[in-house]
Amino acid sequence: MNIKINSSELLSTKIALKNQWMRKQLDIEIKTSEGSRYIDDVVKRKIKEYSLSSQKRRKFLMYCIRAKLESDYLLVTQIIKLVGISRAGAETMIKECEEANWIEVKRRNGNRRMIQASDITVETYADYCDWLYKFINELDMRNLSASISEIEKLEPTNPKKTKFSV
Repeated sequence: MNIKINSSELLSTKIALKNQWMRKQLDIEIKTSEGSRYIDDVVKRKIKEYSLSSQKRRKFLMYCIRAKLESDYLLVTQIIKLVGISRAGAETMIKECEEANWIEVKRRNGNRRMIQASDITVETYADYCDWLYKFINELDMRNLSASISEIEKLEPTNPKKTKFSV
């Protein structure tokens, strides 16, 4: 059986699917940035509010969480570089989060500090991941992605690059 593929129809379908993907991705980002997920636990709610209060605070906590998950610690100099903040900014975040028990700080030789997230901070992030997974799953992003991939497989060897468009 010889199947003839109409490349303009294929391209139109791909563009429509990519636009649908873009709208759903916006839904995810808007819902995440609005912090629309309600949290009963007061400590976890404060962690969420802190992380949503600025991009740098969010990055700081994410790096601390990753360090904990990898059974590792971050030095202050690493935090400064990774988060893109000044030493004063790093010191403020470390102080705020240590006082709130959201991070663990190990002090070594002199004032050398090693930092990672505390268990409650990791737990808060795990709760967020559960919520986000359910939301993304409801949007059916996996099937949409698979559809786009299958269309790309049907395209000629030198397909036009299609971008997300309006």
